[in-house]
Amino acid sequence: MFPGRFFASALFVCAIAVPAFAQEPVPAETPDTVAATAPDESLTEQAPAAAANINDIPQLPRGTHIVDGNPFKLSAGDFKNFFSRDTGKTLSAVALVAIATAPWDRQGVNNGFNIPTTVFQSGNVIGNFVFQIGAGFATYSTGKALGNKKLAYAGRDIVRAQVLSQVMVQSLKYTVRRNRPDNSNTQSFPSGHAASGFATATVLQRYYGWKAGVPAYAVGGYIALARMAWNRHYATDVVMGAGLGIASARTVTMEMMKSQFSVGVQPQVGGASIHFTKIYK
Repeated sequence: MFPGRFFASALFVCAIAVPAFAQEPVPAETPDTVAATAPDESLTEQAPAAAANINDIPQLPRGTHIVDGNPFKLSAGDFKNFFSRDTGKTLSAVALVAIATAPWDRQGVNNGFNIPTTVFQSGNVIGNFVFQIGAGFATYSTGKALGNKKLAYAGRDIVRAQVLSQVMVQSLKYTVRRNRPDNSNTQSFPSGHAASGFATATVLQRYYGWKAGVPAYAVGGYIALARMAWNRHYATDVVMGAGLGIASARTVTMEMMKSQFSVGVQPQVGGASIHFTKIYK
C-alpha cells in the first residue's frame, strides 16, 4: 500500500506543483492607468470618451499581449520557441519527479489500489490526441462565432499546444523505443495521452486561472492513471508525457506573460490627456 501512496503523491506533484513554479497569474481585468490632463474645466465632459478608447478588447484581460493569427500560421514558430530556458526549467523539475517514481515503474495502479480498470476507461478516450485537438478547434470556432476573443484565443492555443506536444512526444517515442508494459509495441516513452491532457490543462490555467486549472489538471491526472491502469504505460512514461504537455502549453502562451508600458495621447477640448498604462506580467 505504501508504494501506491508514494506514487499517487508523486503524480500529484507533477500535476499541480510543476506548472505552478515560476507561474505568474494572468493580469487582472483593469490595469493601473494614470492620466495627466491639461487644466481645463471642459475636459470633465470628455473623460468618458477617453476611457472608452482604452477598452478596445473587453473579452481579454487588460494587459495581455497576444499575437493574432490562426493556429496553423503560429505553429511554425512554436517549435523554435520550445527550446527555451523556461522549457528547460519545466522539464528539469518533471525529470526529478520521474526519477522519484522510477522504482514503481513495474507496479501498475491496480497493484497499489485494486481499482477496476473500467473506472479509467474514459481516460483512454478523452486523452486521445484526436479528441483533444477536436475540442480545441471547437473552442476556437465557438469563440470566433460569438465574437469572444478570449475564448477563441484559448481554443487556438489548445490546438497549438496539442500539435507541439505530440510532435515532441512522437519524436521521443521512435527514438527511445521503450517496450510498453503489455509488450504490444515499443512506443511507451513518453505518454502521448498524458501530454495531451496536461497541455490542455495548462492552456486553460493560463487563460482562466486556477479555478479552471485545478479541475483541468485533475482530468490530466485521471488520464495519466488510466494509461497505467490499462497497462499501456509505466509511471515514468506518464510523468514525462505530462511534463512535455506542460512545457508545450507554456511555450504557446508565452506572449501572455510579457510586460510593457503602453502610452497613449487623447486629444481634448483645450488640451490633451496622456495615458500611461502599465501592463503587468
